[in-house]
Amino acid sequence: MDKKTAEASRTREEGLRCAECGSTNVETRLEKQQFPYGQGRNTVEIEASVPVRHCLQCGFEFLDGAAESRRHEAVCRHLGVLTPDDIKEIREAYGLSRAEFSRLTRLGEATLTRWESAALIQNAAYDRYLRLLRFPENFRRLQTGQQNPAGVVVSMTAYRFRALKEEVARKDQSHFQLRKRVAG
Repeated sequence: MDKKTAEASRTREEGLRCAECGSTNVETRLEKQQFPYGQGRNTVEIEASVPVRHCLQCGFEFLDGAAESRRHEAVCRHLGVLTPDDIKEIREAYGLSRAEFSRLTRLGEATLTRWESAALIQNAAYDRYLRLLRFPENFRRLQTGQQNPAGVVVSMTAYRFRALKEEVARKDQSHFQLRKRVAG
């Protein structure tokens, strides 16, 4: 493992099994670990406090999904974006399922699942959108279809493009023909 510093606390958690021998005699200790994030010149070292599992039966040490979640959260904090738990809290604060939240916000349900399960980190634009949804007044605007505080509803059906008559279109298209340049 990379640079690590073990913290003093060691705990035993129910349901953990050693990945090597299958024993349930596993303890957990938190270690501060540094890991690289990014590529090439953009690589940075990020630090996270991750749970390291230690089998008291066979001595095997391993990391699991909990460690990956902690690393993911550390990357989110480094990037300045909401963590998976933050995103889930926004949705749950309004009492919505992923499907309901997806319909209302027009975000894909699969995308929400990826963000909430730490399979993917949202980009800065989506992060800002999610942060705006933390404010109940913005959420209410989505629910009511309002686009501004004055209550004016903007609908795309209000904008209609007039159709050109065929003879007008043929006459106008002659102005937009490509011409071969003659070398002079």
